[in-house]
Amino acid sequence: MLTIDTPILVRAIDDDAHGQERRLSDASLLVMAQEVINRLSHISRKAPPDISEVDLDAFCIALVDPTAEEATRILRRAQERGASHKVLCISYIAGAARRLGEWWEQDIIHFSDMSIAAGRMLHMLRDLRRATPFVAVRGHREALFAAVPGEQHVLGITMAADILREKGWEIDLQVGRTETELCQIAHDGGYPIIGLSASGADRVRSLARTIVELRIAAPRSLIFISGNIAEIEKDIAIRTGADAAAASMEQCLETLESLYQAVLRAGSPAP
Repeated sequence: MLTIDTPILVRAIDDDAHGQERRLSDASLLVMAQEVINRLSHISRKAPPDISEVDLDAFCIALVDPTAEEATRILRRAQERGASHKVLCISYIAGAARRLGEWWEQDIIHFSDMSIAAGRMLHMLRDLRRATPFVAVRGHREALFAAVPGEQHVLGITMAADILREKGWEIDLQVGRTETELCQIAHDGGYPIIGLSASGADRVRSLARTIVELRIAAPRSLIFISGNIAEIEKDIAIRTGADAAAASMEQCLETLESLYQAVLRAGSPAP
């Protein structure tokens, strides 16, 4: 069953939602929401729709409602009618992003509507792994580590990969990859965990784009964020739709182990 948590980006829009001052400006949030919607819109254009125009409009309206309950119900009913993971991702979520982008250009929706919808769609992509057919992932402590596309600071993630290997993890380290290359590697590799490293707030857009693509390319993988961005942006996992974030090496180890145990609980074979 699908669940929707507090929508991504909402905590940053509402100063009091997390008991802290927001860390991203309205302009940055707008850019991030646009990135999510534009990326999903691009994905939607690659496939014919499996949803009527009327139903798509209803889903879009539900995505900007005060609560996500109706949007959740629409996806759940589609699942019950036999919609595949691909249809749910491409025709419903990515299709809604394309329509919302059109509404944004026509001034039908506002900044807050766009941000809330973008956040909810990221959460839906994350939660839709439950709709994918079960495929056994690798049973050992393995992960794909990658620098976010465009990231130039790779020393930290390289050192982290070496340390984790010494502690028994098998780490596939990828740096200097494009989003397309990285998503193909993730899709083909069947990694239970994907770690993305970024150095600063200027990489938020790249993180959002990459996570959107990874949710579709490798829907059963758990995604976490590491690097300096996890230190300076405490809510980065919430804002970008990742499963977790870790700043220090110690936190990284704890996070990886926690995610690995979650993979095992989900039914993957034990080592």
